Amino acid sequence: MATAATKGSERTLPLFYKKPEVLRADKHKNISLVPEVRYDFARSANSLPINAAEMPRAVRHYPIVFTDTPNPFPVAVMGLRQGSNLFIERDGSWAKGIYAPAYVRRYPFVFMRNANSKTLTLCIERFSTRIMENRDNPFFLDGKRTEVTQSALKFCQAYEAEFQKTSEVSRLLSQYELFTSNRGTFTLESGEKVSLSGFKLVDEKKLNALPIDAFEALRAGGALPVIYCHLISMHSWQNLVTREDAKGI
Repeated sequence: MATAATKGSERTLPLFYKKPEVLRADKHKNISLVPEVRYDFARSANSLPINAAEMPRAVRHYPIVFTDTPNPFPVAVMGLRQGSNLFIERDGSWAKGIYAPAYVRRYPFVFMRNANSKTLTLCIERFSTRIMENRDNPFFLDGKRTEVTQSALKFCQAYEAEFQKTSEVSRLLSQYELFTSNRGTFTLESGEKVSLSGFKLVDEKKLNALPIDAFEALRAGGALPVIYCHLISMHSWQNLVTREDAKGI
């Protein structure tokens, strides 16, 4: 998963989060969540983490690849150029009829783990434009969580559970050495060639060469649906080319 290093520390923060704070009734009783959702914060993200449970919906719209990191994780590719997300409209809305990954729908909430604890705590990104100093749509009322906070908590709990499952699948794919580094080159209508690198794919030849017991281990670990969705999603590269061409119209 893409992360951003915290200045002066070895701690890392999830992509888009700069100053997450633990959501507390005493500290945040006078702030609210802006109901209108805008995704401008993700406009420069050309890939986004995607959990295994989302892949059947995402596969129709995005190529799904894996990060070229020591612990690969699946991401949905949003654009052919660095700093370009082709699925966010000018008004900040997500492209109509296109699945928006849970990672961006979770924002500005996030679960964070204390450095000295395994406990996950619900936090909010204070730099988010969806956080306002008013009581129109509060997080707390009379010291108790409102439906806004309860819904966010449930969403983050579900997201975290799926993230852990997906991480286990990725570790299984690494264990059987199924990843191969790759790059793609695409030709636009203008004749311009665009290259994208820094990602991994599942090597079908290695997959097909696995012994039966290894294949059974992948099946038991829930890896096969992830592999199949990933391979099918390779047909979605053309979606990105089409959207990139449309930018010039």
